Amino acid sequence: MPALLALPVQTALAVVVICALIALTAFAVSRGLATDEDRDGVFWYGFTGGFACLGAVIGAMVLVPETAAVSGLAGMLGIGLAGGWVWRGEQERAARRRRRSVEEAQSALRARHESVLQRWVSYELDPAVAIDYPDMTDLRQPETAQLVRAMRKAAALREQADADDDGAAPGYESAVADLENAFQAAERAAGAHSTPRRRDS
Repeated sequence: MPALLALPVQTALAVVVICALIALTAFAVSRGLATDEDRDGVFWYGFTGGFACLGAVIGAMVLVPETAAVSGLAGMLGIGLAGGWVWRGEQERAARRRRRSVEEAQSALRARHESVLQRWVSYELDPAVAIDYPDMTDLRQPETAQLVRAMRKAAALREQADADDDGAAPGYESAVADLENAFQAAERAAGAHSTPRRRDS
């Protein structure tokens, strides 16, 4: 009976060792990728771990030839599963990085949009500034009319961007740039070459 149990026990032990080495290697590689460590270090994690896994498989085949098929199969399946797990994790991290990059870009774009609107408010709501630069609110002026059109277009595209799942709307960036240009053109036409500060009464 002990002899009959020896082979299954040896086989199970070989499989456990092989799978443990593969799992540790996959964890080390995944952790290195997740923390943005030196990619050379990640390579060496994979290389050293892979070499250890290969050594464990070959060792099991040589020491217990009867386990060769099972050890080889365990090694291939383990490496395949571990590789798939690491790849999926890296894809998810890349997707998160892309989303974060888009969110940061959209946040900066909205800040530019808000900046123009805040500067426009000073011309529209501050009586002293409105008296100094009446053309900035006079829609009969071509530059002011163009500014208002640019404001409406940017506002509409921003609403689309806010409603979009990925926070982006085609043309919103160019609409904000057009709005900035239109605002500067309206200021020049009105004789306000720089944004006026609110004056004390």
